[in-house]
Amino acid sequence: MKSKKKYIIAIIAVFLLILIVMGFLWLKNAFYPNESTVIYGNRLDGRSKVEIKEETKKQIQEKVAEQTTKCTVRIAGRIINITMTMKDGISRDDAKNISNSILENFSDEEKGYYDIQFLISHETNNQEFPIIGYKHHTKPSINWTKDRTAG
Repeated sequence: MKSKKKYIIAIIAVFLLILIVMGFLWLKNAFYPNESTVIYGNRLDGRSKVEIKEETKKQIQEKVAEQTTKCTVRIAGRIINITMTMKDGISRDDAKNISNSILENFSDEEKGYYDIQFLISHETNNQEFPIIGYKHHTKPSINWTKDRTAG
């Protein structure tokens, strides 16, 4: 009789343990429903087929080295952020032309997958800067922030 009670108590304990674990998992899912999802969802599907190589980043930096004091190329999700600090003597229009020439470093497939953002400042306190340019992956050209006028 005593062993039968131990057997029943063991079954009840296992059953209660299972209920406690299930309750904990239910509460966890109630408070953190998207914990297991990826931050970007499925927006980055196919990115491995259109990977921007380090070589391309270096080519861009070398291409603008004479006109800039600093140039960084950073990729976040499907956006390529190109940050440049222009040297003294480079105008706003020159900076826009330099940015347009940078697009030549990307293949049509890369330009069709990534959005490209240009953040351009100037080493002096030039009133024409900073400017921001953005090229959406479905558009052929860069859209710029409203031009500033000195004064």
